Amino acid sequence: MVRILAAVTCLFIAAPALATDMETMICKNGIVSKGDLAIEVVAKCGEPAQKAQREEKRGGLVRDIHGRERTVFSLVTIDDWTFNFGPHEFMQRLLFENGRVVGIESLGYGF
Repeated sequence: MVRILAAVTCLFIAAPALATDMETMICKNGIVSKGDLAIEVVAKCGEPAQKAQREEKRGGLVRDIHGRERTVFSLVTIDDWTFNFGPHEFMQRLLFENGRVVGIESLGYGF
């Protein structure tokens, strides 16, 4: 019995660390999923507590019609939003690329 209780306790302690990268986030007015637009997130969750934006230069190899490879670069706008739902809920961090959700991360308790 003690072993079972210890195992269950360890599971509850480790669960937040295991569930940091998520596919969805629940808000008062709907569920946010990867692929959602920023404007949809604001409609579902309201404004974030914190916003940051940066641009990344990304490149990749492409072949032209003659089979020659060349590197093509593009700028990607990265938005990093943090939602603070209060001291009894986990804060959530959303990453956007060019206005669409690409990452949802659960953080520690809010304040």
